Amino acid sequence: MDLLQEKVDNRLICLGFGSGLILDIFYSGFAGILHFFSGSFFPLLCLLPLFYFRMIGGGDIKLLSVLGGILGYPKVLSLLLLTFLTGAILSFAFLISCGNLKERISYFISYFYSCRGNRSWKPYRRKGLEPENFHFTVSIFVGIILLTGGVCY
Repeated sequence: MDLLQEKVDNRLICLGFGSGLILDIFYSGFAGILHFFSGSFFPLLCLLPLFYFRMIGGGDIKLLSVLGGILGYPKVLSLLLLTFLTGAILSFAFLISCGNLKERISYFISYFYSCRGNRSWKPYRRKGLEPENFHFTVSIFVGIILLTGGVCY
């Protein structure tokens, strides 16, 4: 869905939140509620600065919050680390294969200096199906596969 429409449908997010909360309550009772909310809020708090600068989409944060609710706090930290690691590797490989690594590094540096010099910010990410726009949901998918496969505990 993210690859085709550049968004994550909120109905799927709500289904994930509801299912995760019900499963946590079913398996752990009241402690399951704490498990669910601690895991859900951790990605939200960590990724809020990236969302503020429009470096990550709201759908990505919501998806990580759903997965965090299901996994709980300790494991969602591992998921975030795996997701960002795979995102960095995939992005780097993508930029090299497209031949615009130098251009994107230059864009990031000019963005940083522009925000610092103007003491204001503008959205980092360009809208639309630009070739350099990386869908972070792909990294989330790879991260959850690696986590469930036992790469990280």
